[in-house]
Amino acid sequence: METDTRRIAIVPWRDPTVELIGHPVRSDYVEWFWLPVLGPSATWLLRRFDAWLEHTPDGFSMDSFDIARSLGVAGRDDVGSTFARALHRLQMFGAAQPAGASLAVRRVMPPVAAHHVARMPSFLRAYHAEWTAAAA
Repeated sequence: METDTRRIAIVPWRDPTVELIGHPVRSDYVEWFWLPVLGPSATWLLRRFDAWLEHTPDGFSMDSFDIARSLGVAGRDDVGSTFARALHRLQMFGAAQPAGASLAVRRVMPPVAAHHVARMPSFLRAYHAEWTAAAA
């Protein structure tokens, strides 16, 4: 049986500056360069939220267990669950933030910060440099 505490309300995080210079969350840039920062579960969660926001642009509310299961992870209430950690990582790295009773989620991610790029494997650092140079 579904309870209100399991529901999560998602709204778009509108940030005109990032939307001007950033990368759509379902882009190759996010897959290549944000994935090593966010981790796979958080990246897939962000992409899933974006896909749902495409169909419901003002936001949506869903059972968190259903969202977790749609990603192939367990839907559990404890803070150590993969889903809870993914939500935390989205907030920790600036892909989501509390917005009242909702969670505001970016649809466009900013360029990855230099200190995150510095921690990537050498081939990704080189690819990021090429990508950045080509975009300039």
